[in-house]
Amino acid sequence: MTAALVRDVRLVLLGTGTSAGVPIIGCSCAVCTSDDPRDRRTRSGAALLFTDESGHERVILLDCGPDHRQQSLRLGLKRVDAIFFTHDHVDHTFGLDDVRRYNAIMQAPIEVFADLRTREFLERVFRHIFSRHENVNDSFVADLFVRTVVAGTPIDFRGLRLTPFEVLHGRLPVLAYRIDALDAAGRVAETQPGPLPLAYCTDLSAMPPSAWPRLRGLRSLVLDLLRYRAHPTHLTVDQATAIAAQAGATRTCFVHMTHDIRHATLAAELPDGMELGYDGLVLDGA
Repeated sequence: MTAALVRDVRLVLLGTGTSAGVPIIGCSCAVCTSDDPRDRRTRSGAALLFTDESGHERVILLDCGPDHRQQSLRLGLKRVDAIFFTHDHVDHTFGLDDVRRYNAIMQAPIEVFADLRTREFLERVFRHIFSRHENVNDSFVADLFVRTVVAGTPIDFRGLRLTPFEVLHGRLPVLAYRIDALDAAGRVAETQPGPLPLAYCTDLSAMPPSAWPRLRGLRSLVLDLLRYRAHPTHLTVDQATAIAAQAGATRTCFVHMTHDIRHATLAAELPDGMELGYDGLVLDGA
């Protein structure tokens, strides 16, 4: 069996909350006032950590939300090699300015991968980064190299293959990613390390038919689950667990939860192989 080039692969859930975070401002509900640390949720995002074939430690961010600085300090990140964005919403993009610190430490630019809609959003909102020559003062800004992602076209990066595919966030198509490790011949390795193969599917209300092939044979699935009640752009508990059951991943972790979800209560009710994610949870294939 062909072996993967990368090793020591682990996915860290940096944030597992919805756009308002949990606790939300001005709320005294049982979840917002809970003393269970798993009920404290920063805005959703994840970090994929691994060692490449040359023995160098690498970090890929999946989204970079407004709580990224706090999340990075908690995890102790000192580098980011690439950022893969799922879509252009504020709770998934507004930490981008903070990545300049990694540039300073690494003395190297960071590659950013985004679909055309998200790329245009980033270049407009973070004009001080992408049109630095227009700044009145030549201030310290992030050094980024942006690549446009097309759904269905795989991206090979440092011994990994990240395949973007579309899911539906209400009426808006957004990206999810399937991640596989490659072998020395540049093919998907027969033996996958850690939590791979993995699919990261945040912010969706429906899984279109074209997405299902990307969910085959998964060891790990990270999947949206907002609340019990219906929502126009996110999955309910029942919808998320039904998709997870059909996907059949060895381990499914739910993310992007609002304060309707009390961790201890729902965690005890989920089927085998499904669990609620929480900030700092590590998926390493164990």
